Amino acid sequence: MTSNGSAHGGNGSGRSSKEGEGKRQRKSGQLSISEDDKILLQHNNWLKGLPLLTPGMCEPDADPNLASITDKIAKIWKSDFCWGSCFEPSFLAALMYEGFLPTAHGGMDGPKEFVLLPKLHMERCLIHFQDLHIRKSWRRHAKRFTLSMDLLFDQVVQKCLEQHGESWLHPPIVDGFKRLFHCGGVGSVRMHSVELYQDGELVAGELGFSAGASYCSLSGFSSASSAGSVQCVSLAVHLHRCGMDMWDLGMGMAYKHCMGAKDVPRLKFLAELKAAREKPVQNLALSGGKAEDLLHRKVSVGEYVEVVKGYAQHGGRVGRVMGQAGAWV
Repeated sequence: MTSNGSAHGGNGSGRSSKEGEGKRQRKSGQLSISEDDKILLQHNNWLKGLPLLTPGMCEPDADPNLASITDKIAKIWKSDFCWGSCFEPSFLAALMYEGFLPTAHGGMDGPKEFVLLPKLHMERCLIHFQDLHIRKSWRRHAKRFTLSMDLLFDQVVQKCLEQHGESWLHPPIVDGFKRLFHCGGVGSVRMHSVELYQDGELVAGELGFSAGASYCSLSGFSSASSAGSVQCVSLAVHLHRCGMDMWDLGMGMAYKHCMGAKDVPRLKFLAELKAAREKPVQNLALSGGKAEDLLHRKVSVGEYVEVVKGYAQHGGRVGRVMGQAGAWV
């Protein structure tokens, strides 16, 4: 009995010692680097110049954790990219929640062909809906199109690949995005697809994700004249009506600025994201609606309208009609 008791006591002590050591290692970051990551670093020297982000940083007792590491990167890292090797939906969602745009890179030497390159831009291109600019020509063209959201995720992925090639949408990140969409999201993060149709044919769309009241675009496609522009501004009005606070467009580009988007410094973007992501998850699903109706909201005579702010560049004002934001009056 004494021998058995000693043996049990010894095993318990060993487990306790290992658990304590595990916690100490997690806090020191030692468990954050897997053997595969070590080999990738050995065979791909350029990775050594980038911060490594791992799922271990998302553990409840991780110290430092992903949030604190992101804050530090935002303040002192003078580049856009970090790296990692995990494409699990939960890790992708954690990165999105912290403000990263997950991308993938191929052709690696070592145990894995692809690595994750999460991007935290030095400047992020944002649309605040009060700054949204809708050209008259886009309104004219809108009558040809119908918009939906979250109906054809896999088809939109394929259309993006057909138009742009794999680029950064390599197989493991596509698989991660699809799994995140089809599982309904992780925490407050949801994957989305946007679809625009002309005569029943899918002619434009995009992939994106939301975190609370923030929406972010990832990649898109367009195969018909004016379809891309109409899809963007129709989506903006839909997001606004659904109660979203901000639209994150990633890297600044001329066509985004034409819609009223502005480039925002990294720290300011993260501050706005933190406020928006804490708000309730919004239901963005749309079974199908005429783009023209989104851009030309009609108000019935006698219908109560509370004007909340005037937007001269719209040629009208955005008000609130029976609780629905985004009415043109």
